This record gives sequence, C-alpha cells and structure tokens, in this order.
Amino acid sequence: MGMEKVSIIGYTLSKVNLGQKTAIQRALNGYLDHSNNQSYTYKRKGLLEQIPCKIISRGVILVESKDKNKVVSILRRHKASIKVINLYAKGSLLH
Repeated sequence: MGMEKVSIIGYTLSKVNLGQKTAIQRALNGYLDHSNNQSYTYKRKGLLEQIPCKIISRGVILVESKDKNKVVSILRRHKASIKVINLYAKGSLLH
C-alpha cells in the first residue's frame, strides 16, 4: 500500500446568497432538469458524482489532491469561504 495525496476541503456558505447556494449545490451534487413543460426529466450530474470523494460532514469533503482545484473553483466562483488541508493517507481512503 502506497501513500495517497488527499485534500480535505471545508467550506461555509454563511456569507453567500440563496442563488449562489443553489448554484453550488447543483454544481457539486447535480440536479434534476425538466424540459418541455415537465414532459422530460434529465439527471444532471454534479462534480462529486464524477470524482472519487467522501463527504465527511456538512461542508467538509475529502477528495484526491488532483481533483481539489475542480471543487475549489466551484466554491470560489460562488463566494464560499474555503479552507483546504492537504495530507498523505496510507492506503486508499476513497476507493
């Protein structure tokens, strides 16, 4: 078992307006999209469905370090307060 680079991303949305909170949640977790007067429903995948990650608690996500910037850029774009801790984990935490 080798060492794996992981990042813990903590964020708060306390200074963020409702529209930005919705945008962050949709970008991270995905959402259902309705079209043609509710006739069709599409599942739009969020970033966290596309990368290996663990949601530790509300506002705390564990990701591989190589995916950290994808998550941070979404949070930054919508003015969330962010704290990132980089560390090495023995074995695999995310798989």
